[in-house]
Amino acid sequence: MIRISAIVWVVVLALLGIGLFQVKYNVQSKERELREVRRQIEANYNAVHVLQAEWSYLNDPLRLADLTRRHTGLVPTTPGQIGDFASLPLRIEDLPLAPEVPAEPQPPLVSSAPQAQPAPVMQVKADDQVTEQQSSAPAKQEPKPLKPKDEQAEADAMIDAILADMEKAQDQPAAGGGVQ
Repeated sequence: MIRISAIVWVVVLALLGIGLFQVKYNVQSKERELREVRRQIEANYNAVHVLQAEWSYLNDPLRLADLTRRHTGLVPTTPGQIGDFASLPLRIEDLPLAPEVPAEPQPPLVSSAPQAQPAPVMQVKADDQVTEQQSSAPAKQEPKPLKPKDEQAEADAMIDAILADMEKAQDQPAAGGGVQ
């Protein structure tokens, strides 16, 4: 009996030893994987830092203004380019149906506000033809379009002014004695 119990204990100890070695090698393998993952995380942080620096460079307002001026015909919006709803033409379905016989014109109300040009009166006849009657009010003058050369010169002057302001802002901290 002693022999059987001794053999069982030797087998149990051998299995425990093998299990211990397996656990040890698995732990070492996991530690290597952890070190590799940490190295990869550090590399990703460095890559993100480089990408943020590139993004800052690519979004520099001076660089973008220069690229816009060189590669597109875009110019700043001028007040003359902005319209209002009164200058839009009326659609036929938005017009009120007027009687065929125009009513007598009523005298205009006296107002201190400037008068807007009245819209033309549209009438729909029995056979669904639309006719337009022009009012006797003076026509509104169209704004003069800006000359492209003037717009380009204005855009160049604006970019030069922005560049001068930025150069002044960069020179001021350097003259102050250092970065804070």
